Amino acid sequence: MPLIPTPNQLQQDASLLDNLILQTAEATHHLAATIARCNAEFWGLPDERLAAILNADVERTQAVFAANSALGSAVNASLDEIDSPALSCRAPVTPGREISLGLDGKFTITPHPIETTIEP
Repeated sequence: MPLIPTPNQLQQDASLLDNLILQTAEATHHLAATIARCNAEFWGLPDERLAAILNADVERTQAVFAANSALGSAVNASLDEIDSPALSCRAPVTPGREISLGLDGKFTITPHPIETTIEP
């Protein structure tokens, strides 16, 4: 009997499967991080530019929001199934700013709070 046993085919295949799952999980985690970065970049635009983009085609904007939410939810569900602390980034599933759709059919963006410093 050898000191280092040679894995049988089933063990080799199980190891291969584990490696493939890990590669897929790492790619999914990268996708979540990319979605989060792009989301932050978009929602970091000045309010007037955001409003112009959102209101240029409201129907398209709503479709993009729905698609982004569905993608983020699927990515996050996959990462949640893997349940690894090393894969902690999650994709956003909601807009990165507080917005509302008015009765006029236009989006309104809630401005960022104004930071004030009170001198003692």
